[in-house]
Amino acid sequence: MRQATQLQPVKQAPVVRLRELGIYRLADGREFIVSTIYSDGCCLYPLHAWDTFGSAEFWVSPDGRLLKRGLPTHWRIQDLTDTGHTSKYPKATRRLL
Repeated sequence: MRQATQLQPVKQAPVVRLRELGIYRLADGREFIVSTIYSDGCCLYPLHAWDTFGSAEFWVSPDGRLLKRGLPTHWRIQDLTDTGHTSKYPKATRRLL
């Protein structure tokens, strides 16, 4: 057995910064629009929910895990692939009652 003679820094995963309105894909093929306007994190919206002001499917926890309904999933922020596409904010709609 060899004894270590030098300390080596722990390699940390690079910090992933998600783009506001960026479109990202998970390995299972699902795509999401990211909203980073919240002061305490960001949300991922399915493409079909974005223009209709639907609910976010995932919330990103401080440690980079994707949460669904507040519970951790097996997905992490590092599992998202940037498609290079950018969405736009949904147009405001007015409903007449």
